[in-house]
Amino acid sequence: MSGRIRLLKWGSLDSFLVQDKFWQDKMGKPIANRDFMLALLTYGTLDSYRFYYLDEEDMAFGRAGLEDNLPIENLARVALATQSELAADAEAGDIDILHQGDFTFHAPYLMEYRAGAGLARPFGISGITHSLDGVKIQSRLIDMLLAGPRPYDNIVCTSACARQMLTAAFAAIAENFKERFAAALPEPPELVHIPLAISDAFAEMPERGQCRAALGLGEAEFVLLCLGRFSARRKMDLAPMLECLQYLKARGDLQPFTLILAGGGSESEIALTRDIVETLGLSSCVRIEANHSFARKRELYGAADIFVSLVDNYQETFGLTVVEAMAHGLPAIVSEFNGYAELVREGETGFRVPTYASAGEEPWQALAGVLDPSLLGFYRGQKVAFDFKRFAETLGALAGNQGLCREMGNKAKALSADYLWSSIIPRYEDMWQAQHETALACNGNVACNSAPPLLVPDHRRVFGHYPSRFLDGQTRVRVSDYCRARAAENFKPVMYAAHGGRIRFAVMQALMSRLAGASPDNAPALGAVVAEIASAGNLAPELVMHNFDFLLKHGYIEIADSV
Repeated sequence: MSGRIRLLKWGSLDSFLVQDKFWQDKMGKPIANRDFMLALLTYGTLDSYRFYYLDEEDMAFGRAGLEDNLPIENLARVALATQSELAADAEAGDIDILHQGDFTFHAPYLMEYRAGAGLARPFGISGITHSLDGVKIQSRLIDMLLAGPRPYDNIVCTSACARQMLTAAFAAIAENFKERFAAALPEPPELVHIPLAISDAFAEMPERGQCRAALGLGEAEFVLLCLGRFSARRKMDLAPMLECLQYLKARGDLQPFTLILAGGGSESEIALTRDIVETLGLSSCVRIEANHSFARKRELYGAADIFVSLVDNYQETFGLTVVEAMAHGLPAIVSEFNGYAELVREGETGFRVPTYASAGEEPWQALAGVLDPSLLGFYRGQKVAFDFKRFAETLGALAGNQGLCREMGNKAKALSADYLWSSIIPRYEDMWQAQHETALACNGNVACNSAPPLLVPDHRRVFGHYPSRFLDGQTRVRVSDYCRARAAENFKPVMYAAHGGRIRFAVMQALMSRLAGASPDNAPALGAVVAEIASAGNLAPELVMHNFDFLLKHGYIEIADSV
């Protein structure tokens, strides 16, 4: 870590880890989020980092994940809390930036909370883009605009194509609202381009001969590597590429090769890939490496001559595997599609194969809100084709020229240094610093939202008819006979992990003592009791109310004026 500390208090509702250990290492978003978090706590120079977890159980998982992946000195400025503590921290001015691994999930609700909270020190909100193709993204963008973004809110676009997509999406939403409802929407958050990155461990290249020996490959073999999830629904359809290779092989237009298909996938997805390979008669030259370890992945990159990825799915917005291949000194042949087009420099670090999207989108566009997202992704991907002729030309150019492969690979390796986390984290910190300074400059000049919230329902208003009654400050309360009996038995009510630190024995004891001392015929009002206990203990009234509710739920307190 740098010796210079920026006085910024950073927080997140995201643990940046997933509890499914299998997919944690097999899917792009979980990998990117985990590596971002680890890099932030390794190279970051902020004053503090606070992670808000669902409950004590979730916090324990997060703590274990941090301690398993980072040395203890990296955690010196890290604090863990439950999400129930977020409001108190925000009101105390202990948060300058709230950042999320998915920019759409919490951001609209955080914006709406912030607008109505009247904070003395407002915080900036930021989040990262990942897949943007799901139809639900539209409603999340609408929610974000309705919540009222501030000039100090940012969306981190991992590619220029992601930024262009969001610019177009926000503009279309604003135009539609104006046309349909004659309503003007707020400006969206600022769109900032910061790419994803790879671990600095990739800076050191594995030895080619050792990698080939580990994989049982000869030194002279011509090896192609395609690495990505085995899914035509969520990544790419491998069949067209395999059909093209079969054609070239049968005609003798391509020297003997070994194609390694690698990545994560379910048993059914991997079995389907094997069936395609066998059906095309490519079993002798295609090798499948499924659900490999990180060490094995490095051997796969280290053994290859060329990286090939003809992605066709709109869920992809960046392309981590392309950058990983660059870091291993591989020239790349990729489809000219989404973020891939920005990573490969045509004729310099590899080649981009043109892609063509269908002129017709129906019926899938009309059914977009009905179809399963992965199925919609498949149908849309089936309407994207790559240029077979250009793929064959570029593959032939590299296959027959080891000098060109080395030249392009060396340039790719040099370029990959720009995508190491140690280079990217400072860009995040500069962005957060600018957000914080804008928030301080805007403080008092941006009106709070005095209107009722739109995204979160008024619970009492819409559910007021569910319980027999809602209590209020004038409700008369007292301890119960059940309470006295249980106290004599030293019985303790059942508690759950989700209660966290909100339910406290000392607060409950203060409440019961206060109510036990009242005359049965003169039960005090709830509001007065809560205010008294809060003042005496220097506690937030909401915390005292939580403990009162717990005692009421477990029968220790009863309503004195119930009918």
